[in-house]
Amino acid sequence: MIRRRTIAAIACAVLALGWLASPVLPEDADSVSSVLQARDGTVLHMASVDDGRIRLPVDLAAVDPAFIAALIAIEDRRFHRHVGVDVLAIGRALRSNLSAGEIVSGASTITQQLGRQYRPRPRTVPTKMIEALEAVRLDLRMGKREQLERYLTRISYGSNIEGIEAASRIWLGKSARYLTVDEIALLLALPQSPEARRPDRNPVAAKAGRDRIIDRMLDADLIDPDMATAAKLQPVPTARQALPDRDILAHQTFGDGISTLDPDEQARATRLLAAWTTRQAVPVNAAALIVHAPSREVRALVGTGARHHAGGWIDMTDRVRSPGSTLKPFIYAMARDDGTLDLQSDVRDAPTRFGSYRPENFTRRYHGQVTIREALQHSLNVPAVMALHAVGADRFRAAMSAAGPQARGRIGDAQGDGLALALGGTGLSARDLVVLYTALANGGEAGPLRWTPDAPEGDRYRLVSEATAAAIVDALRDAPVPKGFANMQGVGRVAYKTGTSYGFRDSWAAGLAGDYVIIVWTGRPDGAPRPGQTGRASAAPLLFDLAAPFLDDDSSQRVTEAPEALSTLPSETDRGPVILFPADGTDVLASDRGLSIAVDSDEPVTLFVSGQAVRKEAGLAVWTPRNAGFYKISAVDRLGRSANANIRVVTRDQIVDAPPQFR
Repeated sequence: MIRRRTIAAIACAVLALGWLASPVLPEDADSVSSVLQARDGTVLHMASVDDGRIRLPVDLAAVDPAFIAALIAIEDRRFHRHVGVDVLAIGRALRSNLSAGEIVSGASTITQQLGRQYRPRPRTVPTKMIEALEAVRLDLRMGKREQLERYLTRISYGSNIEGIEAASRIWLGKSARYLTVDEIALLLALPQSPEARRPDRNPVAAKAGRDRIIDRMLDADLIDPDMATAAKLQPVPTARQALPDRDILAHQTFGDGISTLDPDEQARATRLLAAWTTRQAVPVNAAALIVHAPSREVRALVGTGARHHAGGWIDMTDRVRSPGSTLKPFIYAMARDDGTLDLQSDVRDAPTRFGSYRPENFTRRYHGQVTIREALQHSLNVPAVMALHAVGADRFRAAMSAAGPQARGRIGDAQGDGLALALGGTGLSARDLVVLYTALANGGEAGPLRWTPDAPEGDRYRLVSEATAAAIVDALRDAPVPKGFANMQGVGRVAYKTGTSYGFRDSWAAGLAGDYVIIVWTGRPDGAPRPGQTGRASAAPLLFDLAAPFLDDDSSQRVTEAPEALSTLPSETDRGPVILFPADGTDVLASDRGLSIAVDSDEPVTLFVSGQAVRKEAGLAVWTPRNAGFYKISAVDRLGRSANANIRVVTRDQIVDAPPQFR
């Protein structure tokens, strides 16, 4: 018999130890709403947990101490002295209930209520005994501070609201760090009857419950009579505060916790992009990045201006698109560092072939002799391709890669040795571009973006020299401004570059303003064309609006009428026509079908070949050479302005090393 009792005792002890050692909390005990916070702690986005509840984590240090004192005084006076179960409170409750003949008082401690939050059970005597045992186990395994933090994280406040921080933000519109007497009383009263006292549905019951708590705070000497009277005069809130949820795309990038985002700049950028999309005649979207150049911290990220538009859920700051002409400053910068050219170097902007690749200016006009500085400011294509040809497309790609951005794919340059890269013939994202332009702002030194305040500095890479970076930025400050803006004199001006991808699919503006770098993209997420929507017309106005607060002397401002461009570059076609094909100095193959002569001119022209007028067929000037040899093509407009191209016509058997089928 004794042996059996010993075995039974040992078994009970083992079971008791196993029960004490088993997990005290369920697997989802730590599930809370994910929250994106700005650099100052402002909540920018709040998401619900899986069951749709808003449950924010609680740090006791971030809760008003007066609330904690009132909670313990009213709910569990001996919280810091008992071991999960308050025996004295149980005895008091039994006496009160027996004398009243009904249940008028409970004895559940905060620890018991915490266990009930995780494992709700029917309110019966056996379950109360189980809860008491679990409370002891919780108290043995968990400190008092952790118990309070977990309790205040999951306590119900009605609807889908759990925890004091969520309740304070939703009902009071503020954090629980600083609370008034009436706010403390309301946040203590609501959990006692979460649904019956919901302020938005029954403000009378909410006020009555709050006022009873104020009386109990007065009885506990937590407040004086004057404070109690003043607190009862305060109205209770009657509506829920809207949760911050506009920054869902930023939340996907930054995740939970403190970010580098500036709440004011994030809100301003969100507002400006939303207003811009609303003004557009057709559904279109926009995205923007703002980076503080000295720290490389991302201060604003707006992935979409209109979430309700098609593709509005896509973060367009992270999508790879053609960058248009936004890479030209870096091409010229590398060429300058190589000693190939200077910004004051002269170059001829005219039709030019690079092997089989023949770039054209966006306007299909050419400007003759220009400086590299002017070519950059007016985004001329031929000089940029010349510069890239000198630098080397593969070397330029390698330099970008070393700085961080990875150019994806080659567009339109299968036979051009990668030279279409100068005109957007690759894929980059807004995040890639902001790394490059931040390098310009930091004296040519590139580094990774920083997304959290404690992020490491990361490795630096010298993309271009400091002197070259300064020269490029200075040139970009003199670029013609978008319509409706003025860019006054001084170092406070916006230094910017625009870009437009092939087919008007993407419009870009990248700029430096004060200590900040701004990238703006406008377009359609599906890549559909938007005829006529250039970077200067579509994206640049947004850039200038975003840049305005960063300028030391308020030097960027909107004007009622579009000002004259601060820097004008006369087009050579303003002085006469330009022969696009055949280009001057080229060889052309004789053909029985003739040659179509292409001319760019603002005025009607008459064409001559070696003094003979050229006939037109279906509106096209077609010339059929009689023999091989040298010819002079002349185009004369009605104002008497002319252009000439000297060419040589060759036959198939004159083509050196041509395959037999072409001879």
